[in-house]
Order: sequence, then C-alpha cells, then structure tokens
Amino acid sequence: MHPPTAISSFAKSLAVGVFLFGLAASDAASAAACLNTATQIPSPSRALAMATFAQQEHQAFGGQTMDAEGRLTYAGAWEAEDFRATARDLAPWQRVLGYWQATGVRLRGTDADAAPDASEPQSIDNALSRIAVIDAPWSAAFISWIARQAGLGADEFVFSEAHADYAGAAWKAGLDEAAGRPTRYAMRACDLMRTPPRVGDLACHARGPGAMYDTFDKIGEVLVQRPTGGEALTMHCDVVVGVDAAGFDTVGGNVIQSVTLRRLAFAPGTRLLDASYLPEGCKAGGPGCIDRHMSRQPWSLLLQWR
Repeated sequence: MHPPTAISSFAKSLAVGVFLFGLAASDAASAAACLNTATQIPSPSRALAMATFAQQEHQAFGGQTMDAEGRLTYAGAWEAEDFRATARDLAPWQRVLGYWQATGVRLRGTDADAAPDASEPQSIDNALSRIAVIDAPWSAAFISWIARQAGLGADEFVFSEAHADYAGAAWKAGLDEAAGRPTRYAMRACDLMRTPPRVGDLACHARGPGAMYDTFDKIGEVLVQRPTGGEALTMHCDVVVGVDAAGFDTVGGNVIQSVTLRRLAFAPGTRLLDASYLPEGCKAGGPGCIDRHMSRQPWSLLLQWR
C-alpha cells in the first residue's frame, strides 16, 4: 500500500496526464474539422458580408495596398486625416470613432447623444477626437465593427478592443465543438500554416519585438487559459477578402495607420501560407528566400467560420 503522500502524488500526476491526453484528442478533432471545413464547405453568407464590409471600408480610406512582398504599393488616407471621397462621406478619423462604438468602449467624440460643450469651438473638439484616434490602437475595433455589420450577435462573437478576446472565444469554441459540447460561437481556431483560408476567415498573429507566441500551439496555450478581458496579449487580425490559386488578400484596420489591403502568397503548389512570411521561415537574403518586409510576422492563427 502506498503511503498517503504517494497516493496523492500519483493521483495528481494521473489527473494531469488524463487532462493533457483529452486536450490532445480535442486538438486533433478540431484540426480535422478545420481541414474539412476549409476544403469542403463554402464560406457562409455572413462571412462573405464581413469581407464585403471590409472592402468597402478599404475603399473609403482611399485604397491603401501592400503587395505580396509586404511593400506599400499605394498609399491611402491615414486615420487622423480629413480626407473625404465626397462631401457626404465621413472622414477617416470619424470612421474610426464609429468602429470603436462596436466594442462598447467610448473614445472622445464617439457618443452621438452627448451634448456639445458650447464653450468649446467645434474645431477644438474635432482636433481632440482626432488625437484620441491616433493614440488608441483600433485594429480590433475595426474587426468588431465589421462583425456587427455582418449581423453577428453577442453569443456568436466577442466585440472587443482586444483581438485576444474574440480569438480566445474561438479557441474555446473549437474545443467545445470537438468535445461534443454545444456552442453558438461563429468561429473556431485553426492552424493558419496547416489550414487553407476562406473568404471571411480571420488571419492573425502575435505582434511586438520578439513575439513569444509565434506558433499556433504557443498562442493557444495562452488563449485557452485567458479569460475575456484578461491580461494583455498583443495581437493583430485581418479579414480574408479574396482567395485564388496563388494566394489570398486580406484587409485590416490600423495597418500603417489606415485600412489596408494586403496580399499574402501561398507556398508553391499548395493552398497554405508560404513559410517565408514567418520570422524564422527562411533566412533573409538566402537562396530562394523572398523578403516579405512589413508582412513578415509570426502568422499562426486562422479564425475559421464554422
């Protein structure tokens, strides 16, 4: 008979082992669902709607574009500009304030019901609102806004100023789905380097100097434990707006201070992102390595419509 301490230690080790085995089994089931959906199921109508709204905003910002090598090939309007295609259009800074409304976070100038301060000239109020737009990263607010425009509800998407909030919910939805538990969440988390993207899916990466979470597994370890609104996890996501045999196009907010269309190439002969986009994908300047410039990021996560 084991002493009590030995029993306790053995039981704890067994429980951890069972948990890890179950998690691995769920991951395998989720990966199979990701691949099956990517290759067999067309994008749902609301995924297509998200892509359409993203493209409309891209045009409203003047059509800023990056090529497959991550170089800016066409400059559009930036976030604080007063550019308007027509007299009735909103300026870029006003559009960004509108994106913030989708998150429930109120920046200065976003509350349409607020009474103006009669003692403050309109020009000063506008200037302060434009400063607020510059100071607050808005890429997740942009994604939240297009998700709302596409008709998603609060049980289907986490509208947030943090990409990690809605990405974490998608990760947990995939685990629930694999375990046979019901979920209404619209997306699951898939490995971007192993899953072909579809129109309306979200392509994501961690960001910042020396990003620690540079693979699907590493970022998943954080997302699965992180509560909504939890500790900051700096990320970025673009929405996929077009796919062809050579690659895919995405649109993201707050990319070089604008709504930017980005081209990402597939690895030759595949429907998967070329590894040269990854920080460690190939040695810059080495044989066969294409310098991806500003698009060289730790791409790892695909939020796929279920």
